[in-house]
Parts: sequence; structure tokens; C-alpha cells
Amino acid sequence: MSAIKTAISNSKGGVGKTTTVTTIGHALAIQGKRTLIIDLDPQGQCATVLGLNPEPCVFNLLISPSTGNPHQWVRDTGRENLDLIPGDRSTATAQIVLNAENRSISAVSDALVSLSKEYDYILFDTAPSAGGLQERAIWASNLVIIPAATEFLSIDGIRQMAQLLADLTNQRAWQGTLLGVLPTFYDTVTKHSRVAMQSLKGTFGERLLAPIRRSTILRECAADGQTIWEKDPDCSVAADYTRLVNILMKERR
Repeated sequence: MSAIKTAISNSKGGVGKTTTVTTIGHALAIQGKRTLIIDLDPQGQCATVLGLNPEPCVFNLLISPSTGNPHQWVRDTGRENLDLIPGDRSTATAQIVLNAENRSISAVSDALVSLSKEYDYILFDTAPSAGGLQERAIWASNLVIIPAATEFLSIDGIRQMAQLLADLTNQRAWQGTLLGVLPTFYDTVTKHSRVAMQSLKGTFGERLLAPIRRSTILRECAADGQTIWEKDPDCSVAADYTRLVNILMKERR
């Protein structure tokens, strides 16, 4: 059975994509699921969050997929069942090359054929821009999660993503689906956050997932190169992410 591939995407930055990717990735690994994270954001922050160094592995994987062994670009995170293909600034160059060479919409999917057979889950952290690489990652994915900060301006970013998914379905025969919109940085004590949640609910209905609460511990995790499961697995935000992971795991049954 091939891996369930999930893209964590939004056209707006600062919504918690990298935190979500690394948190659910480690959670799946703890559940005994072989999990691979692929960092398609040129900032290369997945490696940093996991206590590793950014590398040009994504560039090498995508630009020369037919040569060499793709396993050489996979890095052990030091956590059982959790691997990473890190990226760095060269990932932006990879996108330019893919577009200049008019590579197929299936370029990301094609580069992962052998790896897809070895993992239960593959998670993509994508850049907050539609420049070709994000579209190819989504096309390769079975599922998409759109993180959205609980603020009014976030709705426009989600609508852009919804339009992108519709275009990929109608014009590129994408076979995947939107798992849901994930509210992030939810503050239970502020009116602004509650009103934003109501607005998101009114716009996206059943596609709206349970929110991830704002928590300073997530920033501490990133600074320390740890995930929430290593820092404080019993905290409230860990419970929030557990709900999301349970929903994701149901998709494989």
C-alpha cells in the first residue's frame, strides 16, 4: 500500500504550517506509522524545528529524480519512524527550474514513487505562494489541510487555496480532497478570536476542523528543536493536535 500523502498548505504565511507538519508527523511516528516529512518551503524550517540542519535535499530530489537513489536525500530525525527530506534556499531555485523546463504537474509525485511504498504517511510543508511547487505538491497529495490563523484576514488566503484546489481538480484531474481548514492560534479569551472562528464556521461549515489553541510552548519547542510530544505531551495544545491526528489516521482505514 502506498503512503497517504498530505499537503499542509496556505497562500498566507505565518499560520502555523511548519508547526502543524512536524507535530502531526511526530505524532504519527509515535503511533508506529512510518512517516516522512518533505520540506518544500525555501525557509527550510522543518529541519530547524526538529533539531537538524537545512540542506539542499529537496532540490536534489526534484531536479534529478531519474538519477541516483532518492533515499540518499532522506535524513533520520533521531525519532523512531520519523524521517525528513530537508530543504533550504535552493528549494526556490528548484521551483524556477521546474517551471523553466515545463515539468509535469506530476513532478513531485514522480520523484516519490519508490519512497511512497516505504512509508505510511508523507507530509508536505509548502511555501505560502502559488509558484508551481505548491501546486505540484498538492497534486501529489491525497489530502490537503489548510491551516488558518483565527483572524479576519485569513479567510482570503483560504479562499485562494480553495480556488487552487478547484482548478487542480477541474483542469488537472487532481484526485485528492480537502481534509479541512484548521484554525490556529485560537485564543479562547479574546472576542476577536471567537468572532473569527464564527466567521470561519459560517464560510467553511463542516470543512472546519477543531482549532489549535494559542500556546507559548509551541514557540519554545521550535527554539529547542523539540516537538510538543517531547516537551509537554500532556498540555492542552497536544490534545488539540491529537484530535487532528486521529482524524487523519481514519483516512487510512
